[in-house]
Amino acid sequence: MKRCFVTLLIVGIVFVAFGTEFFVEDSILTPDSKPFQGGTLRLALASTPESFLLYGSLDSSAYTVIMGPMFSTLVEMHPVTNEIRPALAKSWTVSPDGKEVTFFIREAYWSDGKPIISDDVIFTFEYFVMNKYARGNSIDRFTIPDEKGENKMIQWVKIDDKTVKALLPSPYGPFFTVLSHVYIYPKHKLDSLIDKNDLGSVNKLWLSNTDPKEIVVNGPYKLEQVITDQKIVLVRNPYYWKVDRFGNRLPYFDRVEYLIIKDAEVRLAKFMAGEIDFLAVASKDYPMLKQQELTGKAPFKVYATQPNQATPSPIHISFNFDVEDPELKELFAKLEFREAMEYALNRERIIDEIFAGLAIPDAGLMLPSNKAFYNPKVEELLRPYDLKKANELLDKIGLTKKDKEGYRVFPSGKRVEFNLLVQSSPQEYQDIGVIFAEDLKRLGVKVNLQILDSSLVGQMFGAGNFQAGIRAFGNQPDPQLRKAIWQPGTQLYYWHYSTMDKTKTPPQPVFENMFEWEKRIWELFEKGQIEMDPVKRKAYYDEWQELYHIYLPVIFVCKGMNIWGINNTLGNAGLTEDGMIVFTVWTAYRK
Repeated sequence: MKRCFVTLLIVGIVFVAFGTEFFVEDSILTPDSKPFQGGTLRLALASTPESFLLYGSLDSSAYTVIMGPMFSTLVEMHPVTNEIRPALAKSWTVSPDGKEVTFFIREAYWSDGKPIISDDVIFTFEYFVMNKYARGNSIDRFTIPDEKGENKMIQWVKIDDKTVKALLPSPYGPFFTVLSHVYIYPKHKLDSLIDKNDLGSVNKLWLSNTDPKEIVVNGPYKLEQVITDQKIVLVRNPYYWKVDRFGNRLPYFDRVEYLIIKDAEVRLAKFMAGEIDFLAVASKDYPMLKQQELTGKAPFKVYATQPNQATPSPIHISFNFDVEDPELKELFAKLEFREAMEYALNRERIIDEIFAGLAIPDAGLMLPSNKAFYNPKVEELLRPYDLKKANELLDKIGLTKKDKEGYRVFPSGKRVEFNLLVQSSPQEYQDIGVIFAEDLKRLGVKVNLQILDSSLVGQMFGAGNFQAGIRAFGNQPDPQLRKAIWQPGTQLYYWHYSTMDKTKTPPQPVFENMFEWEKRIWELFEKGQIEMDPVKRKAYYDEWQELYHIYLPVIFVCKGMNIWGINNTLGNAGLTEDGMIVFTVWTAYRK
């Protein structure tokens, strides 16, 4: 067995005090002075979190508060470099065949003073991560083929209270990466609340109306107050297990207040007034904010960097291969049609007019900054804006006749027309839909924008109840973290749900409903997830990226740059020498 105290990053010494084994946080911009401790960090949310149980929700506001501020993982990604490092697990060993990983849990405690133990890890996996009824489950990430090619779940075994072992069906290249997204929950608080005869009951745990005193955490902050549609208040967790290089216990701030502000313009106004410390900024607002910053009178600075994070999510256009209308279904299945749609997509105009030039085209599967997995060949495969070629392709598939209003018609005489489902916020989605619809009208294709509330749109996509749509999913550093989206036959492959049999446990792919190129994509994910050689893994995922750009299951539009506004009084928040944004709620402080 080889012991891995740190897989990729040497962190430094571990402090031990009061029975706690502390981890030294190194993502600090100002290491030469002692940061001030105390005060309140002021942030914003677009809505009240639905739940404080990560696995019972598909809510981005809940993710913001839960993932990092309130809960921790066994291993984690460095907040700047994305390298894997210890977290609740202080170290681990890997067997020579790569199929057993043993984790040693540090001496750390829940916010109620109870020790964090192996039972918590096993409980989290059994009832949340691998629970098919949990809305935020991660079954796909932890189900891999064994040596016979049969899909098997990764098993977790308790060795003792501070040691837990993962049994893998086969070597699993992205294992530590996917594990860095599993937030550990307390068995002693939640086990008795679960109806073991109805595992869907986990989706009703720790909803936003839960008494904050009942919610026990292992992250830097614990919940103190929820005022629906007004604010969420977190306070320092006295048992948090990280310190800075001076031995100061993290976090620095005593409190974090998330103001619930639904309107983006109001959020921006409060940031400009100094009432919000850190804010993701829309590209359209960047020029105005930068101009104010340069006057020297603004209480903030704004930074625009090349995309290197999951958010803002890259936007894509999808066509439902399972649409009920038989003529549209036949049309959407034709590659020439989808190629015409990409030729009709004016990415340059969209980036200039909607994103103020602060976006890059495509970047939907892997970011160019991700050297481990990005395939630059996809840049050659992008079809440039060319309405002439789009017209030729539509003619080629027989859509040559037009009605009196100039719209193309099917052989049946029915107009070529579809609804484009778009959520009402962010505004960029609607604006892209307008530009796309304008160009399709020039081609003789009628598009009806269907703009609805974001929660309703999510439900409609999830039910496959749409014709075409505009949506966005975040990038991740490893393709395996997005397997549930991009692999045919998985739970978020929403433009072709008939490739998945939901009646099976876990859901199974339906190969007879897949196109040949979809079968190859499915196979590439299966091979890539068990390959331990990084060069071979990249080759699999290079082909995956090329197939997406050749066959266009979705058409990627663009990815906005990372644009952040930071209050001038905020310490340890800004750019590294490499141009990377540094900010976490546990290392920021008030100057």
